[in-house]
Amino acid sequence: MKVDTQIKALLKVLSDGIYEKEHILAMALLSAIAGESIFLLGPPGTAKSLVSRRLKLAFKDGNAFEYLMSRFSTPDEIFGPVSISLLKNEDRYERVVDGFLPTATIVFLDEIWKASPSIQNALLTAINERIFQNGRNTIQLPMKGLIAASNELPAEEEGLEALWDRFLVRMISNCIQNENTFYKMIRQQKFETPNLPDECLITEEQYQLWKLEIKKVCISDEICTLISYIRKYLTEESKKEDINKMDFYISDRRWKKCVHLMQTSAFLNGRKSIDITDCMILVYCLWNKSETIPAIIDVVCRSLTSVIDARLDKFEKEIEQALKNKSAERKETGNDRDKSDRFALTNFFYYSISNFPNGKCLFFKTDYNHVSIDKLTDGILYYDENKKSWIVHAIYTGAPFDYKTKSVGDVRKVKLLKCNGGVIIDGIPFAFEKSQHSVSLNVDLFDEEVFPKKNVAERIAETISTEVKAQLLDIQDLFAKSKNIFLSDNDIKLAKKYISECDKRINEVLVKAQNTQELL
Repeated sequence: MKVDTQIKALLKVLSDGIYEKEHILAMALLSAIAGESIFLLGPPGTAKSLVSRRLKLAFKDGNAFEYLMSRFSTPDEIFGPVSISLLKNEDRYERVVDGFLPTATIVFLDEIWKASPSIQNALLTAINERIFQNGRNTIQLPMKGLIAASNELPAEEEGLEALWDRFLVRMISNCIQNENTFYKMIRQQKFETPNLPDECLITEEQYQLWKLEIKKVCISDEICTLISYIRKYLTEESKKEDINKMDFYISDRRWKKCVHLMQTSAFLNGRKSIDITDCMILVYCLWNKSETIPAIIDVVCRSLTSVIDARLDKFEKEIEQALKNKSAERKETGNDRDKSDRFALTNFFYYSISNFPNGKCLFFKTDYNHVSIDKLTDGILYYDENKKSWIVHAIYTGAPFDYKTKSVGDVRKVKLLKCNGGVIIDGIPFAFEKSQHSVSLNVDLFDEEVFPKKNVAERIAETISTEVKAQLLDIQDLFAKSKNIFLSDNDIKLAKKYISECDKRINEVLVKAQNTQELL
């Protein structure tokens, strides 16, 4: 059986009778195979312990240990009592570990933060190195995964930071949200432990083999770049006002574990390299406080299109600079091509705007002299039913237009800038249609129409139409056809939302580039 087929079949059986916790169970299995620990934050009665009991079933001959911590809990209750006979007869201080944490495959510790310092110290080594010091002997723990739970995060300045950092995956476990799912749960007559087919179970031999194969999973330059952007965005978040920079601190050790978790996800999905869908898992690995979860989601999701966004930023700066250079060139040569007589007039009082996305659009001629080339001017955009056209007006003192009393629909405020040959509306340049006289004056034997050359805007428009759109399409396809076992429907929905926003921005910059072609 293929690895991904086995994991899918395993999760299907393990999830039987569990409602709205399938994703938590999948992430718990991923963590266990990666050799990591998972923390569940949520109120009592939300199936946190049930996840650990089901997870134990995934491993052949696996056994579980679970315990509810309290401030009175002792190491004996977690790691086993001290052997009286060995202490009395052989003067050896050792614990009887059978049936306790040192011999468990899956461990569940509820109310983890109530553990005493002595338990916490022993857990640090157990979680990270998978060893337990039993008297003079060092025991290699068979523990695949440790699931801890609490209805609160660790208190600050109480020495719990080291233990908290050991939990790579952190998830919220809430009550059932969907009403229909809730009704299924309360109508459930019989709740039985599922029987897993032997071919689905993970054997010790298979587990050890997988560990070796996971290390071989490729970490491409693309993924490294994406991680670099996440680190950059986290640094930006930590510098915001009233933010404790430690809220967004991720240690080098934690980053290494995060990448290993993504390698594990890729391997269990039947791939030989990490792809961008594996990066969504980082949403559950990078938050330190519940208040920062929205920011972490934004950081990770923005990173999915970070390379494209960086290219678009560069293109917008190039377009802006090209327009400034053209303006300076006209002033220096004395060839003022912004004279109003070179623009065609419509309805006697309006310049006609080319390539306006919503249809015919007119700019009030008189207003053009009141629009600055370097300072934003307020304006309005509205649809005029009589002219069957969109109208743009600048707002200034003494304007020959009554903005307050004229009855029009769909009025919205815009920001205007003058540019060579047209106007910039909310950052998007638009050219005015030229008069026939103006066009005829510009045509000669060596005109650009005879020997056309690509200007900056044309090059950018061509690059966006081909390369950039293809880049985004590749990302869209990965999530549209995503079969990543460890992503929930909400994860994919989030990713698609940010991809859609990037697509919208691509089209906006493309319009800027296309419209700028006529202005350069």
